[in-house]
Amino acid sequence: MSGRTISDKVIDAHAVDDDPEAVYRRVRIDALLGHDATTALLIQEFEGRGLTVWDRDRVMLTNDHFSPPATIERADISNKFLRFARRSGVKHLMLDRGICHQLLVESSLCRPGSLIVGADSHTIMGGGVGACATGMGSTDILFALATGMTWLRRPATIRVRLRGKLSSQCSGRDIVLRLLFELGESGAQYRTLEFHDASEPRLGQDDRFAVANMAVELGAKFGVFVPDEVTVAYCTRRDGAAPTRLVLPDGDAVYERTLDLDLSELRPLIAKPWSPANVCTIDEVEEVPISVAFLGSCSSGRLSDIRDAAQEVEGKAVHPSVRFIVIPASVDVFKQALREGYVATLTEAGAIFNHSSCGPCGGIDKGVLGAEDVCISTSNRNFRGRMGHWESRTYLAGARTVARAALLGRISPRLYEGARPS
Repeated sequence: MSGRTISDKVIDAHAVDDDPEAVYRRVRIDALLGHDATTALLIQEFEGRGLTVWDRDRVMLTNDHFSPPATIERADISNKFLRFARRSGVKHLMLDRGICHQLLVESSLCRPGSLIVGADSHTIMGGGVGACATGMGSTDILFALATGMTWLRRPATIRVRLRGKLSSQCSGRDIVLRLLFELGESGAQYRTLEFHDASEPRLGQDDRFAVANMAVELGAKFGVFVPDEVTVAYCTRRDGAAPTRLVLPDGDAVYERTLDLDLSELRPLIAKPWSPANVCTIDEVEEVPISVAFLGSCSSGRLSDIRDAAQEVEGKAVHPSVRFIVIPASVDVFKQALREGYVATLTEAGAIFNHSSCGPCGGIDKGVLGAEDVCISTSNRNFRGRMGHWESRTYLAGARTVARAALLGRISPRLYEGARPS
């Protein structure tokens, strides 16, 4: 028998059928994630069938899309969702605490080797700690919520080996944008992207979350980091105890292909409209005046992103033509940023802080774009109309690039001119 990848092992360990050669495996899940906007779609069917939650201790429900609601319609959706969550008695009802994917990885529900499904595609971010996490539609989530099970087709795996040293100008955002440049939006369609971090020093956990989060932009079913000492340290700090086991790939695991990425060669990258795969280096981008800079979303908005932006703007002022919006990924991240002084630094420079939620990333509220707006954003998608008006334009980049553009008032190949990477 040939060696197995991480997703092979996780699926096999969770299988409840007796046919290991089946195309689809019936599996039990370890946890389920739901948010207000999509969970609300299944409530009538779920309760109309007299169903109950299979395990109230292993379900996390969050109101993050409409937090707080900006319209009457969204308030009604939010209230419907919250009433359902309270009637169901789920243990992890996260009321106005931040974006669901960030809250998941802040929770001990998300462990190395666990199998997690969520009612949102960016549930895949759980792979940052070695979990196999994936998003599903509301009908599939309804079944999983009632039974604790689902079906999965075993994905082929692409191995991504990371080596070299990531410069101070770059982050996990640039790594995944580079992969989007290499593979395109469908280059990992229904594959597992298995990340082997041999960089020196190892990537921080925030960078790993950024990479895993946008693995779905490549079409991946799972985007999972091989757990290591960084994973153990993160889980130990979070949970007060080290993980009981790590699921690692076999030495002779079978991969569809292998990609090698030398991080020392990376330059800051930008994805131009209208695709996260429409990537170029900062040195190649055209001069574009901007009206909005956005730092937030589940793909970024973590402490290291806010720190990087604060370092860039300290003692300076946001360009008068730019609205610089900052939304921490969770309330806990916001509190850490307050303690570190990053909130004061960014606010003094002219940035606007909003409550932890999805906000303008999905064109919901707290900074949606108008027809003439041009935005540089740390969000994960720049499809036409994604962040607001159909005629607005969004460029994707890392936190440092977003902050530098906010200061200059434009995207420019000269953003890092004279800055020496370390």
